[in-house]
Amino acid sequence: MDTRWLTIASPTTEAVANPLIAACDEGIIPDEIQLLSNPGMDDAVSVIRPLLVDIVAQYDVETSVAVHSLNAETQYHEIASFFIDGIKDARNQSASVAVDFTPGRKFMSAIAFQAGLQHNADHVFYFHLQAEDYGHSYPDIPRTNAELVDFTEVI
Repeated sequence: MDTRWLTIASPTTEAVANPLIAACDEGIIPDEIQLLSNPGMDDAVSVIRPLLVDIVAQYDVETSVAVHSLNAETQYHEIASFFIDGIKDARNQSASVAVDFTPGRKFMSAIAFQAGLQHNADHVFYFHLQAEDYGHSYPDIPRTNAELVDFTEVI
């Protein structure tokens, strides 16, 4: 089954990469990634985009990364549409869909969380990390200090 991954760009590479690696380790390996980007994030996206492709390639899956750019970070309806339409599109293609609300501004994460739950994403992920491990890459973090929480199993 095809899998879609919907997430938000961040200037902190680990905030985008670590949840994806953790999900891949659990067998949720996307063949398509949708990345929502804010104005001023071009440099971060140019680093993150190929990194996401490389991460998934380590699990023998070829993925594509589509970047959806906002004109202003306060385009709340566009943010909601990014997640809602992404979920609906995945469903129309009989694909599973995971929403990762770990990276991004708080209000973007709140919108992603709500859209994922209301529109029945298969997974709504948050990568919880102990404070002492912020800024570290997933392979360097003790597993007892990190947890990929799927809120579809919590709520």
